[in-house]
Amino acid sequence: MLALFLLASYLLLSPEPWPVSLHIAKRPPDFKAWHDAELALPQNNASLPPPQGRQGRYVRFSNHYTHEGWGNVMQELLMNAHLAYVANATFVMYNYTWDPYARGDASLFLFTKVVPARTPMSALVAGPVAGGSYPEEAWRPPAVTPEFFEKICPEPTLFDVSRLKNESEIHPWTSASDIMDVFSAHIQTSRDNCMEFKADTGRIFDWDLFANVERMRSLWPTFKHSPILTEWAWSPLVSSILRDNYARIHPLAGDAESNSILPGLLAMHIRRGDFVRHCTRLADRNQTYQAFNAFEGMLDQFVPPRGWGGERNQAYYDAYRERCYPEQEAIVAKVSQVRMEALEQGRPLNRIYVLTNGDAAWTKDLERELRGEGEWESVTSSRDLEVDWEQHFVAQAADMVIAARAEIFIGNAWSSLTSNVNMLRVVRGVPIETSRFW
Repeated sequence: MLALFLLASYLLLSPEPWPVSLHIAKRPPDFKAWHDAELALPQNNASLPPPQGRQGRYVRFSNHYTHEGWGNVMQELLMNAHLAYVANATFVMYNYTWDPYARGDASLFLFTKVVPARTPMSALVAGPVAGGSYPEEAWRPPAVTPEFFEKICPEPTLFDVSRLKNESEIHPWTSASDIMDVFSAHIQTSRDNCMEFKADTGRIFDWDLFANVERMRSLWPTFKHSPILTEWAWSPLVSSILRDNYARIHPLAGDAESNSILPGLLAMHIRRGDFVRHCTRLADRNQTYQAFNAFEGMLDQFVPPRGWGGERNQAYYDAYRERCYPEQEAIVAKVSQVRMEALEQGRPLNRIYVLTNGDAAWTKDLERELRGEGEWESVTSSRDLEVDWEQHFVAQAADMVIAARAEIFIGNAWSSLTSNVNMLRVVRGVPIETSRFW
């Protein structure tokens, strides 16, 4: 087993083509066209007049998340880009990076699945975080590529995040707005136009912050109006998944540029895989919901049961599990309840879309159970989408598009993906009572 792992690792790290005869795995896409398009962005031009070109002020976040799922990466991406916006510095784009140390295009996920080592951000999203323009009333110089930054900033001022946090007395309970103010001041007062947060020195905005509604609350009134959020859009690659699959999802889902609600659609996010263990860890921490799953007015809120600091019995862990890792019977019961309540509110539901990382057999069985509990025009899931090889690696983003536009959304309140969906729903003015939880 060790020999096989070492062989696979060598092949993945090698810049040479894999020997076809070994059939280790299909090589992931290199996303070359997307990367080339980023390099060709007109703002990557040293001759542009200030505040662009050589006289611009730039900030690069080399300390960004790696080896993390898209939900966590998206949270940090939004906050990093908003920090650059607040500090009036040009944001330096970065890839969605799984493995920063891979020499080639491929890496391994959990030692078994071959995945892209890095994906250009423009293959996932559009808007200011991917080099798109800002609205006129909130204009900033558009984001540039790391390659351009390295060209005009060969020796940037390097910031050590952990050291700055210590010096600024930022603690695990410091609010998001205070953290934003502290780091914005560091950027604004720098004498150098070229700034970089060093890799491996900690994160400015970490998981504990996004998981704490009290710490995030103070930032939300300004953050929700940031063009980083209001101009958020999805890439043409993600949009193509919806155009190719709208007949399976909803008749109106093919217009991927629209943010309009898909009437009658119930979308639900059901985590499987690592969450079977993660839900226990959440219980051990007595963890509350992710911050953007705890907006005022949201239904199905959860008060952690007693047990923090003392003995936890099975009932304590069961209380978390039934919300965090619901089984099929509970899922079907919740769907029936939500459908009835939606009808009473004048929102008849007639279609289901399931966002899930559950295996194909489990998901198909769930689809059958849901069809058996009521008449639905369609019941489909992530596993039913037909995608090509490039689309396959951004399909989670397509799930988020569908969930953000669903008439009713049931999510996993400890999930960053659910949190991001609800954040987008609130920013777009979707009624807050349409976001539900297990």
